[in-house]
Amino acid sequence: MTNITLKNNEKRVLEYTKFSDVNLVLNEGSELTLKLANFEENSEIKITGNIGKYARISVVFADFSSGNSKIVSQINLVEEGATCDWHLATLANKKDNKIFDISFKHLVGKTTSLMDNYGVARDDSKIVFSGVSHITEGAKGSNAKQNAKIIVFDKNSQGVASPILKIDENEVQASHGAIVGQLNSDHMFYLMSRGLTRDEARMIITLGYLRPVSKEFSEETQELIEKAIKEAM
Repeated sequence: MTNITLKNNEKRVLEYTKFSDVNLVLNEGSELTLKLANFEENSEIKITGNIGKYARISVVFADFSSGNSKIVSQINLVEEGATCDWHLATLANKKDNKIFDISFKHLVGKTTSLMDNYGVARDDSKIVFSGVSHITEGAKGSNAKQNAKIIVFDKNSQGVASPILKIDENEVQASHGAIVGQLNSDHMFYLMSRGLTRDEARMIITLGYLRPVSKEFSEETQELIEKAIKEAM
């Protein structure tokens, strides 16, 4: 397990391409940008965290694992002003089966969570996005938002997006959105009319769709991500 603890007002940026379970503790006023790129096979990873007073964490997760994988994250916003942003991009191909269960728990008022999950499913693969944003009783003034988008490339590939809001308090803001759809044929036609092959067009669309997350990594890790996408095509 990787244990990460930030002291009061400490600021850090960390990037990992090799990791297992992660446990996070952010104390008052601290800020962490955590970049995780997963290239392993048959991954099971658990991420847990407690975010303190006016502390902020931004998690950027690029998942290019293979086989069957399950990523479970539970981040608790335990003091006023705690904030968590989560941004995930994943690509599944062949017979990959990927499950992402990402949850936030607002335990006090004036806390904020944002979740963005993006996925591309090809061949006979499946991607599942689930998780709960829970605003507990007493957490007035909190804000929770979830977004999930999956592009399904082939007739046997599957995408499931199940964002859940659990609201036990009034005077809060909460929203969620989920889109699962097939590859846009107009985009494919446009690119192929410019001389690209079908595979080249699909790769360009995939790169563009996942780039908002991949661009946050170091140049070296971006090269690994691009290589993983090309190999999957």
